[in-house]
Amino acid sequence: MSEQKHEYAIDKEFVDGKFDAERASVVLEEEENSPIPEVAAIVPNTDDPSLPTFTFRVWVMAIGFSGLISFFNQFFWFRENPITI
Repeated sequence: MSEQKHEYAIDKEFVDGKFDAERASVVLEEEENSPIPEVAAIVPNTDDPSLPTFTFRVWVMAIGFSGLISFFNQFFWFRENPITI
């Protein structure tokens, strides 16, 4: 119940035009922290932009799903009422 009142207070401040960014960022930071202390101590709350986005896993999954969906589209095309995925 106290969390709902706290969220409402932030929304009301934003609607009234008296939005306090510092207090809202503290609330968001608290929400992003894990409730498990071990996880909160190990996992950072920020993203690392230096990590690569096109990894081996991405390419394997993309090619696999493309092939699978193409197969299903071709398979269902031969029905009387074709289904397109």
